Amino acid sequence: MKAQRLHLMPNVQDEKRWVAEITGEDPTYKLKRDFQPEETEGVWEIYDGWYQIHGTANGVSPFTKEYVHVKEGRMLRHLPFPYVLQHLDEIKAAEPARMERMRKQIYIILNEIKKAVPYEPIEEEIERQKEECDMCDDSEQLLGALSTLKKRRESMITEYKKSLRIGTKNGDH
Repeated sequence: MKAQRLHLMPNVQDEKRWVAEITGEDPTYKLKRDFQPEETEGVWEIYDGWYQIHGTANGVSPFTKEYVHVKEGRMLRHLPFPYVLQHLDEIKAAEPARMERMRKQIYIILNEIKKAVPYEPIEEEIERQKEECDMCDDSEQLLGALSTLKKRRESMITEYKKSLRIGTKNGDH
């Protein structure tokens, strides 16, 4: 589960940037795209898989809704749409591994929160969230949870710490 980081600036034509992982078939667009959350502003984690990317990276020709395949950390660019369609069986077969990768990413963030707020009720809440994650068999729900955690990690830590201060006398533990 080794991630590479892709730094994107907005595309010159439309000022947008995004990374979508191709995850299967879509009745309307033929390919189902799961838009990936940013790790930090303008930075995405890229794993082995199939993606559509839009934006500009330094020193690289712009990605304009471009299909790419990442395998063993190497990116094959400028893939034609029919070529990606031919690999749908391979893309769909990778779904269990993709879901497991998202679970691991979620656990990492939850463990960071738990470590930042080492207080038993918070630790119990984090463990409950991990159990829910283990039982989830819907990749869209996992992606939603991962996106939320990436966006809210710091605010969750702050909120937990704040709630602990309210629940204790003079903020002492």
